[in-house]
Amino acid sequence: MVALACGVLQIDPGDYHTAHEYRLGVAARISDLARDGARLIVMPAHLAMAGAVAGRAMPPGTGRSRLASLAWAASVVTDREIRDWQDFYSAAAMSNKVYLCPGSYWVQTNGGYVHRADLHSPEGEIVGFALQTHSSEEEERAGLLCGTELPVFDVGGLRVGIELATDVWYPEVGRLHALQGVDVLVALTAVPSPYTVWQQTAGLWQVVQANQVFGIEASLSGRWLGARYHGRSRAFGPVECTEDGRGVLAEITAESRSDRFIVTLDRGMLRHARAVFPVFEHFNVGLYSERLSDAYLTDRAVKIVPADERKA
Repeated sequence: MVALACGVLQIDPGDYHTAHEYRLGVAARISDLARDGARLIVMPAHLAMAGAVAGRAMPPGTGRSRLASLAWAASVVTDREIRDWQDFYSAAAMSNKVYLCPGSYWVQTNGGYVHRADLHSPEGEIVGFALQTHSSEEEERAGLLCGTELPVFDVGGLRVGIELATDVWYPEVGRLHALQGVDVLVALTAVPSPYTVWQQTAGLWQVVQANQVFGIEASLSGRWLGARYHGRSRAFGPVECTEDGRGVLAEITAESRSDRFIVTLDRGMLRHARAVFPVFEHFNVGLYSERLSDAYLTDRAVKIVPADERKA
């Protein structure tokens, strides 16, 4: 049996007024999850930079635009500070012997910004990172530049892909991850209030059902940089894996700003779902190779995991 205990840590960054407070609070909560058995810990979008800007005052008027606030944060956090926070998260991962995705952050680059999430290993290293690959018109106007790669990481014997923000509502991203043999999609979101259950269903939930993978959504909550976010962190699985047919494995109530859960992701559950309904047999791989390779994988050939490996 290949199984992974995944912990989600939903935090209201407004609860922390200094970088020191944030370090102490987050380190303690990561350790609590690790002591309770989590081996992969995931935090919501933008929290990787929350400590770096804690206590800093935004220029007047900046907070009127959520994306302008994110751009401001990226502009005031120096490369040295980014490295210091990366070292902090690597140390937290190593001391607790966990994989850690501590949220995401905007970074200045090439006249714009990229939205990035790092994955830290139990050895205290950054094993890789993912960039947001799709953007809204509003994000484009704010200067967000899209990444072109969808990396896959081996975490405790399961294959994990990371999706950021708008990516979650583009089903092509989940399908391309599934074609690479992903078992778990980790989605880091930050949705302004109200974030309805139907909006979430149109995002990660439907991607999980369409590709028979696990989904972990870590959702930002509370008030931060002038915007109010509606946390709706959940773990999803194929409906064939859940007794009530909802496809929800664990969740934090919409009323809770700061909370946590741990869920065990067992590859045997995916094997059962794929036996009940072998969705991979209905994928139009020929069309994907012909069309999606031009649209998404412009500098390399499409690499699709063989069907027998996807069913495992």
